[in-house]
Amino acid sequence: MILNRLELGTQCTVLETGEKGILKQIYFYPTKYELELPDGRISHYTTKQLEIDGIAQLEAKFKSPSIPKDGKGEAWSDWYPFKHESIVEHHFTTTKEIMWKMITSLEMYNIWFFGIQRALPVLKTDRYVHQYSFKHFDLAPGSYFKIRPSSLAPYFQCRIMTIEEEQEFGFSFSTNPFVVEYVHFSIRESENGVWVKCNRKSDGLFSFLSHLNWEKKSKIFQKLDTVIPKVYHQTNDENDSVTSNRDSNDSKGGGFDSLDIAAQVAYLVNKGLDGDMDSINAVDNKVVRGKAKAMIVKINRGSAERPPMPEMPAGETVTSSETTPSNSETDEELMDRLIAKGIQGDMDEINALENKVLRGKIKATIVKEKRKTK
Repeated sequence: MILNRLELGTQCTVLETGEKGILKQIYFYPTKYELELPDGRISHYTTKQLEIDGIAQLEAKFKSPSIPKDGKGEAWSDWYPFKHESIVEHHFTTTKEIMWKMITSLEMYNIWFFGIQRALPVLKTDRYVHQYSFKHFDLAPGSYFKIRPSSLAPYFQCRIMTIEEEQEFGFSFSTNPFVVEYVHFSIRESENGVWVKCNRKSDGLFSFLSHLNWEKKSKIFQKLDTVIPKVYHQTNDENDSVTSNRDSNDSKGGGFDSLDIAAQVAYLVNKGLDGDMDSINAVDNKVVRGKAKAMIVKINRGSAERPPMPEMPAGETVTSSETTPSNSETDEELMDRLIAKGIQGDMDEINALENKVLRGKIKATIVKEKRKTK
């Protein structure tokens, strides 16, 4: 019921005093209620000051989204005498497995972690090529690696201090000879992806140096978000729509489309492991595509087994346009098409490209074109 349309004569209770009165008149802009109390007094009250018989007044509450639209979470940097601490948090639309792989790929830190020009392993080996490859690096507490800052400074040695599979990764870090930081990453899953927090601490006389360039340091996860593979998680609504589409396709006997979600994922995983990633990238269903890619990552890392190839219904072959990409499109045509989509804000197919060189060229062109239009 609208509170300014109450019937005169309605009984109300004054919340502050507990007195009961009869509604005699309603005034508008702002809404005020005129009550006649048992002793004959006339008083005026707002809706928040009264309890109205027969009407439940629910308090309006603002509920902020659990995941920010831009992914940005907590971010701050604080220095007090001889101590510095900062935190940057970000939400990524991907899986914990992919996130862990990116966080522990030290050779890629120069792409997104501010201040690093290059990272190299510290290995006891006589082979020259191994000194420049993380392929033989033991990712474990106590292992050393070195980084070269984005300056004229020489390499500084870092040491892995904490590692817990798909949960925590921490190491000592330095870009100058005066202060050493402890950098700690933590990962936790959400309904639609993963939250990652970077906590940095340092102490000593020169700990204030850790606060320098904070604006750029606070954006490391925003850079990482532009290169990490996206995996869109399935929600209840998507479950309903996917199930509905599958039932419809079942009635038509549509080969690949007639398989359930698990079987579709298993089919695509087998295709991808055999080197055919085009079949995965061509699937329009983001849920199926994302699950297939996530499982391939797990299998390649040894944390999951390859699923058996599902059998198609008798007499059926895979003819769905979703799993039969056209091979007639040249690289130039592909670039032109994806650049046009990227300028419009659709980056899904671009991020799914396996060809890193082509993907990089496309993204660079999109950036240039957007700058021209500003």
